[in-house]
Amino acid sequence: CLGKVDVKAADYWPDAPETLSPGVILMEESTGTILYEKNSDEAHYPASITKIMTAMLALKYGNMDDTVTISQENVTLESGSQVAGFMEGDQVTMDQLLHCLLVYSANDAASAIAEYVGGNTENFVQMMNDYAAKLGCTGTHFSNPHGLQDENHYTTPYDIYLMLNEAFTYPEFTEMPSYTVTYTGSDGTEKSTTLTATDHYLTGEATAPKDVTILGGKTGTTEVAGNCLAILTQNAYGKTFVSIVMGAATKELLYQEMNSLLQNINS
Repeated sequence: CLGKVDVKAADYWPDAPETLSPGVILMEESTGTILYEKNSDEAHYPASITKIMTAMLALKYGNMDDTVTISQENVTLESGSQVAGFMEGDQVTMDQLLHCLLVYSANDAASAIAEYVGGNTENFVQMMNDYAAKLGCTGTHFSNPHGLQDENHYTTPYDIYLMLNEAFTYPEFTEMPSYTVTYTGSDGTEKSTTLTATDHYLTGEATAPKDVTILGGKTGTTEVAGNCLAILTQNAYGKTFVSIVMGAATKELLYQEMNSLLQNINS
């Protein structure tokens, strides 16, 4: 992993942005240079940013053409959690589950991937923690594959950078605004659902600053974790950056604070 190079924000931006969210970082992707940070080594609840790791392990150890049978465990999740709507016995390919995970942040897809790749959820969670340690993450502990609230499930903005930097070695992490999943239901009939991206930059609900291109990333939201976003961007000169905001009080503030970081990457 790249070494951590800390540059004072004031040296880079005379008027560095003020951020209200508890965990923030902006880094040059290729060098690991920190351009702005706030509590970047402190533990925060990541919510569905967790799924960066889940997706990486799916790509590393899973066969995207394999068909997975949805289990009761995969659909027995806390009330109100984000799901693609699968039912026990449905037949879904790994590729379809991965897209449901990355585009729509579906928790039932995360559970199905974990059970399939790890043999069971507990083994998969151990794989997540082992791989995080291999990447150099020192402030991370996972307890589940989806990011639903657990006091022992946490990470840091800097550790998310390490994970996201690795994730983008896989082309599948390029974002798309929507995805239609067509699969075989438990009764043998064909089912289809169109899922809209959770990233407001992709849906047009938020607009990135001029000459900033969003390459991909992951959102995360729970009541306790707040609103989180980790993205890879490119400036007008082709240089790439990783920016992460964790724990924003509202969706509106999340994208405001992300834009306050991104508007400086062409300076």
